[in-house]
Order: sequence, then structure tokens, then C-alpha cells
Amino acid sequence: MKTIKILVFFALAVMCSFSSCHTGDPVLVTYTFGLSFQDATGNDLVKGIESDKWWPTDFTEEDAHTGMVKSDLYTLDIIVSKECNNWDNEIYNAPARPGFTPSPNYPLLGWMRMENGYYCFITGLTLQLGDCPNVETLTLKLKCPYVFGDDEIHEFVTYWNLPKKYSSFPECTRITIDGIEISKIKNRDDDNRYIALIILEK
Repeated sequence: MKTIKILVFFALAVMCSFSSCHTGDPVLVTYTFGLSFQDATGNDLVKGIESDKWWPTDFTEEDAHTGMVKSDLYTLDIIVSKECNNWDNEIYNAPARPGFTPSPNYPLLGWMRMENGYYCFITGLTLQLGDCPNVETLTLKLKCPYVFGDDEIHEFVTYWNLPKKYSSFPECTRITIDGIEISKIKNRDDDNRYIALIILEK
């Protein structure tokens, strides 16, 4: 089994859309997590993971900068810290009601090739702020033997300051991974993306 040795920094790409200009209150808040894994010698542990073949036929896997991880290689759950109105956390959608049967919107795990050549996982969750006004903590539970070398579920807890009126992005203030605190949080001002670099050793 691999254990976490060093947690360098975390990053989240966060996008928000807004309602009418009369209020300026956010309608949707999307929390997008980026997780990059290396071993103690700097080897990329995400690179080479098998993907679902979604790219166009004239686009080779080697040329791809993003993709979707093959679904049978991981399990993923994202837990909302507080109960939301008009939200069913079992299906990640509005709850069923007479005449309405929602489709499950389970979180997916993708991958992205970064500018430094390393690869990272990307995933996220979109919430309607009116239905989930007090969600300041999101917990991501990930099992991925390809990266971790075990069948355990690893827990990532993120803490947020929710967007203020006319503000574009929530602020991530604190992160723990398997109970280990990350003291350094880095923000890339050019695209508001944050990526956690996690060093694992056997």
C-alpha cells in the first residue's frame, strides 16, 4: 500500500454563473478538483491510466490533453457537508416527485495533461446556491488502485468561503487528505485553477 508522504499544494478550478443583474447573486457554483500524484522519485502516477475512448477518430490518444478515466478503474463519491433543499445526494440531482424521474448525475473522474507535462485527475460538483446555501465543506472519496496501489477509499476534505454578492469564485481555505492537513494552498491567478500535488511512497 502507498502512503501519503508530502502534500505540496492544492488547486481547484471554480466556475460560477450568475442570475439577473437585479440581484447579482450566484445561481450555480461548480467546485472542480485537480489532483496530481507522484511517487517519491517524481514519477507521474496518473499518466498512462486507461481512458474511455471519447475523442474524435482523427485525434490520437498521445495528442489528447484531456480525457475520461475508464469507469471500472475507480469509484468516486462527493459528499455535501450539509443537507440541501431540492437535492438528492444519492443521485446527485433533484429528488423524484410525481411526474418527474430524474436521471442520476454521478460524479465522473477525468484526467488532464498540465503545462509541466504531468497529468492530474479532474472532477467536481455543481450545486445551486439557492438550494445549497451553506455548503462550506465538500468531501471527495476516491478509490483508484492504479494510483494508490490499494483498494482503500482515500478521503479529500475541502473547506470553502462561499462567494459573496457580485463575487465570482468561492475561496478554498483549508484541505485535508486522509486526515493530513495541507498548509500551503496555491492559487493560479491566470485561470483560478488549483491543483493538489500529492507525493506517495510504498
